[in-house]
Parts: sequence; structure tokens; C-alpha cells
Amino acid sequence: MSDRCAFCETPLVRDSDATSEPVDLVAPFALTAQQAGGRLKKALSGKYLAPESVRTRTRPEELTGVLVPFWCYDALARSEYTAKVGIYWYETQTYTVTVNGKSETRTRRVRHTEWHPLSGTHLHTYTDHLVSGSQGLPEEEANQLEPFDLGRALPFDPSLLAGQIAERPSVSHAEAQQTATQELAHKENAAIQQFLPGDVSSNVQNTTTTEVDAVRLVLLPVWIATYTHKDQVFRMLVNGQTGEVVGNVPRSGWKIAGAVGCVLFLIFGALFTILVLSAVAGNL
Repeated sequence: MSDRCAFCETPLVRDSDATSEPVDLVAPFALTAQQAGGRLKKALSGKYLAPESVRTRTRPEELTGVLVPFWCYDALARSEYTAKVGIYWYETQTYTVTVNGKSETRTRRVRHTEWHPLSGTHLHTYTDHLVSGSQGLPEEEANQLEPFDLGRALPFDPSLLAGQIAERPSVSHAEAQQTATQELAHKENAAIQQFLPGDVSSNVQNTTTTEVDAVRLVLLPVWIATYTHKDQVFRMLVNGQTGEVVGNVPRSGWKIAGAVGCVLFLIFGALFTILVLSAVAGNL
């Protein structure tokens, strides 16, 4: 959707073709490449088993900023549920113990749970529920990258994309809505568990239908860092608003072998010490 002139580096925006989905909102980057690189460096510093070539590659020029498409839903969820709710009750029990050869009578408080079946309905309105519109950003990974602040998003204007890499949606609205329906059903299950009476609940099951009130296509900022290790490509993602870092990095075989060797050395060292002490004690 946007690029830079290959000759003079002037920001430009390509014309959208008529078949592309219209974009409603664009959230600009709140973090610079330098700031995102700092967040990434901090995250990688804790990856002790990652190869050093990966841990040290956090230079800003290696980060690519992309405005990634997300489908954004406002929906009303209606659920019918069944569950078991438990109510605690307590019993005082008397028991006998032997202390220093003498019997003593003691009491203890024992908790019991009385279970009751329950069914009902639950209704909730969800706003700004995001579903990744990019096949390159799986929904599971996108969920880890959230939340995004849609309050910072601006109405679409071509100038907002000048000089930026922006991706067209590769996940259709129909596919995204199916994903949203499944995710809202999971959210409803969690909400119902919080809503139930009693002290504890189990076997909470719900059937949920959703009514979509509004859907928008939004472009959200993501910094991307890719790494190649042993002919495999790995990537890390940084939320361009919050600095949240997600992704998996390779592990160094040498570091893993060294860690295992250290553990084995400590184990065998402890066993050897025990054997030596046992032998000394036997001689005494």
C-alpha cells in the first residue's frame, strides 16, 4: 500500500486497487526503532540459551516497522450455560494423637464441598475485539502481542501511510468473524465462571451466539525482527505502541549441552561427596 521512491527516497502511497478492503483506522507508531530495539534487547538478554549471534542482533536498522491489518469487532454475545457450583461447609472432627507416650485429644476443621447443578443465561457486549487480518501473523501470536490502544487510531488518510510498509488483509472478513465468534465464546465461558454464585465451580459449558454490531479494518503498528540460524528463520515482534515483545528464538546446542553438563557435574559431585562422607563415617 505504501513505499518509498527507489530513486529519491521520497515517501509515496500506491493507489489501492478496487478490490481491496477499505481501511477505517490507522494507529501510528508510538515507539521509534531505537526504542523498540531497546525493548527487544532487554527481552533477549533473558534468553540465556539463545545463540549469541541472535542475542546481540538488536540494532534498530534490523527492525522493520509494518502496519498490520486487524479486523475489529463490536458484538453482543448471548450465552446459555450449564455448570456445577460448589458451596463450602465445615465440620469439626476429633482425633487422638500420641505425644511423648501420652494420648492427646485434638480437634480440626475439615472443609467439605456440596455440589449443585445450575443453568442460566448470560449477556455481554464486547467492543474492539481484534482478530489478525494477516496470514503472516497467526491469531495466537497476535493475541500475545495485544492489547493495542485503539484510542490513538486515526481515521484513514493516505498520508498516514507515506513511507510506511502497510499490509493488505490476507484473512477475509468471513474467516476473521468465525475466529471472533470462537474467541468470544471462550471469553463468555470465563465471564460466566466469574458470574456464578457459590464458592467454586466446575464443568462450565456454554453455547454462545454473537450479533456483530460493527466491524472495522484497522492498521496497527508492529516492529519485526528476523534472524537466521542454521538455515532457519526466526522472528521476534514488538508492539509498536506498548513495547510488548513476543516470539520464539532458537536455542544453542552448545549452551544446552553445557547446561546439562553442569547439572550432571553437580549431581555426580554431590553423590561423590556423600559416598566419601559415608566411607569416612564407616571407618570411624
